[in-house]
Parts: sequence; structure tokens; C-alpha cells
Amino acid sequence: MWRKYVTTLSGRLQAFQQGYSCPDPGCPHSQTVYTSVEADRLTLKGRSFGRDVIVQAGYWRFWEHATVDEILERFQGRKILLSRREVLHLIGDFLALLRAAQAAKIAAYRPFFEQRGMILSLDGMQPEKGNDCLYIMCEEQVGIVLLAETLSESSIQALDEKVLSPIAALGFQVRGIVSDAQDEIQKAVAKKFPGVPHHTCHYHCLRDAGSPTFEADRAMKVDLKKALRSKLYGFNRRLKRLASTDPCRSVLADYTTCIRGVLLIDGVAPFDLGGLHAWDDLQAVEDSLQRCQKKGAIRFCKGYWV
Repeated sequence: MWRKYVTTLSGRLQAFQQGYSCPDPGCPHSQTVYTSVEADRLTLKGRSFGRDVIVQAGYWRFWEHATVDEILERFQGRKILLSRREVLHLIGDFLALLRAAQAAKIAAYRPFFEQRGMILSLDGMQPEKGNDCLYIMCEEQVGIVLLAETLSESSIQALDEKVLSPIAALGFQVRGIVSDAQDEIQKAVAKKFPGVPHHTCHYHCLRDAGSPTFEADRAMKVDLKKALRSKLYGFNRRLKRLASTDPCRSVLADYTTCIRGVLLIDGVAPFDLGGLHAWDDLQAVEDSLQRCQKKGAIRFCKGYWV
């Protein structure tokens, strides 16, 4: 049937597949070819890497969040020779295996869903406006992904046909749904699951509620960094004029590095406020400088602020 080299985590081997059919022409199954299940399990059709290699690549990528180059380096460390393009193919094969196993994963929880029903969460993720949107449906009681679908349009009809209808076709009772406040999602859910409690995600509510505070903090941070850069530039010029043997130079250079680090601080909505973090770090630097002034060990440390 076939003969090829197969690369596995334990080494490279040559495998071949033989088929068998009944030689009796009167047999109703004489045209059926029987093959080895064990040989078919070695690798996917048309591929030369074993399933263990595919799963390893997928685990590194999606569980350990390794980059393609890091995965390539790890395989090469195991004496498995492949190219960067082949790593991408392995990741694609892993995702295909995950999708093929989805039905079995849901079936494993069938007794639970039949007894307790399903509590669903639906979220859409779009990198930027104009791109396709990825919708993910999860079951929150057992924490599994039920469906992931990319839609070019986020209309009520598209959400109904591609996202909600496949879940309804599973036949389990839907006890509740959590989603963001997107108008299309709200209307599509009300149409497909009338009467089912629909709750808005707390994170999205808090993010919207904290938006004015976050924007005010961002504006304060911009002004703070603008004032800081001009003063830091002047101090760097003074610092460069110090002799390389001056013991104060290395200490002040460390302070300069700290100040530059403050310029890189950013925040995450709704409550991780970068401006407040920057203010606290600058206050810590100022307190340290004032302690050094009292000791009389560092001359002109006021140059940061004056």
C-alpha cells in the first residue's frame, strides 16, 4: 500500500503498509482492502512525522507558548531534523487533530450535560476592524471549548447559523449564557435560546465602567513622561561629563536606568493604571535620592528634577 520513512520522537524508522483482500471472487467483500490499524496510527496520511511529533509540537506551541523558532530549536536539540516550514505544518496538523477529536471530547461529558445542562460563554475576538472575527463558545462548568469559528461578518444570521445552531444541535439543555454586550450577540442569543438567562461578562462591564479613569490616568502618564524626558536628557549630558573614575558615575547611571524604565511602564484596562505605577516608581527614586543627599554621598542628584 505504501512505504516511507517516519520520524518519531524516539528515532527514524522505515515503515510499510500491506493490504489484504479476500481471494474468493464470490465473497461479497472481495473488493474491500484490509490494512494494518497500527501502521495507520504511525502518522497522518501523506505525512512523514509521527503523531507523537505532531502532539509535541502542538503542546510546545499552545501550552508552553513557544515560538516557531523555539520549537525548531527544541526539535534540533533532540536530533530531529526539520525546517521551519515543517514546524508550521506540524502545528497545522495538530489543530486538525484537535478539531477531529472535538466530537469525542463532547461525548465524554454527555452524561454530565444530560444531567446538569450547559452554561455557555461566548466571546468574539477581532485583531482590528476590517479583519475576520474569531468566536469561541465554551462550557463553563467543565471548562472546555465547544466551538471556535471565524466569521467574515458578525451579523445575527451568521452567528445563528455558524455559532449558535451547532451548539443547539447537540441537544442539551442550555441553562445560561455569558457574553459581552455586543448587540448582534445579544439579539442572536435571544432568537436562538428564548427565555434562557443571558448575563453580560463582568470583565466587559468593569472595563467600560473604568474607561474614564483609565483614560485620565493615561493622559496624566503622557504629561508625566513628557516632563521627565526633557529633564532626563539634560541630566544625561551632565553625567557624561563626569570622569570615568568618579565613584558617583555608576550610582547615578543606575538611577538613570531606573528612570528610563519608568518611561516604559504601561497600563491594562480597567484597573491596572500605568500612570499610578509610574508615579509610585518615581516617588521611590526621589526618596532614594533624598536619602543620598542627607548622607552627602552624591553631589548634584537634584539634577533629575531641577
